[in-house]
Amino acid sequence: MNINIFDSAIIIAAIAGGITGALVAVVVSLGVIRAQRHLGGTSVGAPQPSTEWRVPSGPLARHLAHAEAPAPPEQKDETARPQE
Repeated sequence: MNINIFDSAIIIAAIAGGITGALVAVVVSLGVIRAQRHLGGTSVGAPQPSTEWRVPSGPLARHLAHAEAPAPPEQKDETARPQE
């Protein structure tokens, strides 16, 4: 079997790509598992969920807490309109 330099380069690149892909998959998987444990999404090693509701305290929550009440809806019913 005669393998030239280009064939061997393709084989080496395929092996290196497979190893790199496996390493990326491991890192991403570990990151997802760590994030789920931090958020309490898995049962392995995760803290027990509490029964009390956490009140959001960020700037959007503060803004929405002080937002104006929506305007009353327009009345579309013709019979409820005042007579002219």
